[in-house]
Amino acid sequence: MVRNRKQQTRTNATPGFGCEIKDDTELGIATLIAEDEEGHYLPIGSVVSINEGREIALDDLRCRMRLLERGTDPGFCPYCYRIWARGLDGFQVAATILAIEV
Repeated sequence: MVRNRKQQTRTNATPGFGCEIKDDTELGIATLIAEDEEGHYLPIGSVVSINEGREIALDDLRCRMRLLERGTDPGFCPYCYRIWARGLDGFQVAATILAIEV
């Protein structure tokens, strides 16, 4: 059986999205959210791709680490960063980046 292009796209689609989400896929306007281990969250900023989200998460974590090294309270200790983007049924998590992997 030969599949057409539409069928292939659907089978490769990321759950909750109409297409496959890769690191460089343009997400429109997505939001990067930092979360701690207790489930508290802090919006960090808007991103257009997972790659940009990783860069901003790395910068955010570096800034917080510098504050700790200076003896200042960073105010929030991220466990992970999540990138939320508009999916088929509203906003969905497009990617999760663990702080230890940044």
